[in-house]
Amino acid sequence: MAHPAPRARDTYHVGNLAPLLLSAAREMLEEVGPTKLSQRAVAERVGVSSAAAYHHYANRAELIGHLAAQGFGELAQALSQRDLRWTGIDKLRDASLIYFRFARSNPALYQLMFGPEFTTGEMTPALTAAREKAFGELKSTIAEILQRDPQTAEVRRAARAAWSFIHGLTSLVIHGVLQIPPGLSEGRFLNDTLQAFGHLFQSKQ
Repeated sequence: MAHPAPRARDTYHVGNLAPLLLSAAREMLEEVGPTKLSQRAVAERVGVSSAAAYHHYANRAELIGHLAAQGFGELAQALSQRDLRWTGIDKLRDASLIYFRFARSNPALYQLMFGPEFTTGEMTPALTAAREKAFGELKSTIAEILQRDPQTAEVRRAARAAWSFIHGLTSLVIHGVLQIPPGLSEGRFLNDTLQAFGHLFQSKQ
């Protein structure tokens, strides 16, 4: 007679419950969205008591903070894989496309990462470090384009402008405010928008 697969409460130990909870939270995040994710529901998904879950994550804020840090870490990793053969504006186009695709592949996670739950004063050191690492990858791209040290104010200002552009465009698409025209690839859509944005600063006054 076949026996049912054991539930998490029958097999977990203190050392591996935290990653199980985080993995379940990540799955549920994409199912229900950032605002409806609850720690109690995550515990039920894993098959453990709420008390066991709270032993690892003191509250919902701590749980979603770990999720957001995970997201920024993955974004930084994706940006680090940019094609170093590109030069000039093509470098920015490549990094922007990586960013855009990451967000569209993980829409709920992306919204959580930049959600209102995390103000500067409420971010954990781990989350702050993960976000800075992602921004650091973008700064590296800008530094390569400008051929400047990544720590200069010039690079930081330009990277902030680049992040504002791609984050704004990405958010508009994710929230359905903008749609990619039928038959147009993500790359072409991004390239056309980037070129149009650049034309604003090239036009004569």
